[in-house]
Amino acid sequence: MISRLDHVVYPVSTSLFDDVIKQLTRAGFMEHTQKVHHSDGRVSAFFRVSGGYLEFSSCGSVCEEEQFAGSCSVWLCSTDLNAEVENLPTSHGEILAITKKAPFNDHEPAWLLLNLPARCAGDVQVSLIEYLRGIGAELSARVPDNGLFAIIAVSVICERAELEMHHYLASLGFLTGAIATEKERFCIGHQWLAFLSRHESLCAGPIDLSHVSCLVHMATVDLSLTTSMLKSADFILDELPGVGLLAQSRLAPSFCLVLDTGVDPEWHQTRLQARSG
Repeated sequence: MISRLDHVVYPVSTSLFDDVIKQLTRAGFMEHTQKVHHSDGRVSAFFRVSGGYLEFSSCGSVCEEEQFAGSCSVWLCSTDLNAEVENLPTSHGEILAITKKAPFNDHEPAWLLLNLPARCAGDVQVSLIEYLRGIGAELSARVPDNGLFAIIAVSVICERAELEMHHYLASLGFLTGAIATEKERFCIGHQWLAFLSRHESLCAGPIDLSHVSCLVHMATVDLSLTTSMLKSADFILDELPGVGLLAQSRLAPSFCLVLDTGVDPEWHQTRLQARSG
């Protein structure tokens, strides 16, 4: 069973990596003490929210800036990935395979990972992850200084939203029995993975969505405090009809949040613990 939206990965230019991390710290996000050093030279830094993380990964020596300027990936947490894959129909079992991953210089895998096949090259990648040890089981109850405490949805911005939704629903349906409950989105516990048409999401204000591949919807306990801290840390804020209040980093424009006030921290924490137990 997919228990939650676990984290979203944003690749960042190596030259901007330290500045982006400092910007998020100034904006009141809660940085995790652990950084992951990958074997290809990349470094990942994590900012914790209840039940998940925002991850920022430096480019490393093997990437070109134009390859990742607008890309990101979404990771969904599974409670028993091995069992789910074993129960797949043969045709899908041949396509989907678990890849063991571990931090650099670590012998035992920290997690099991399954990357779902993308519909088109360059699309946002969706992965399933099961943690075998370490940070994945930690559900932080602390609300960061900026009041943004939880990922409540991720909206993938794509050319053909309906096709994208059906593509991932086909993969996730075999793994989890997931059923789409509303057009262009489906439920992961009380969270959502949604799909927005790029052609219907254009913003006429200061926000530039041309390099944004997904929007992370986050709940806040204090919208005034959140917007004040984000502005002071050099985020652009603007209202987009049909989506909500957006906050976009000037340093890393692909990082764009939707601010929401509709979830209580204790309720969210209880729901995550029930699904992860």
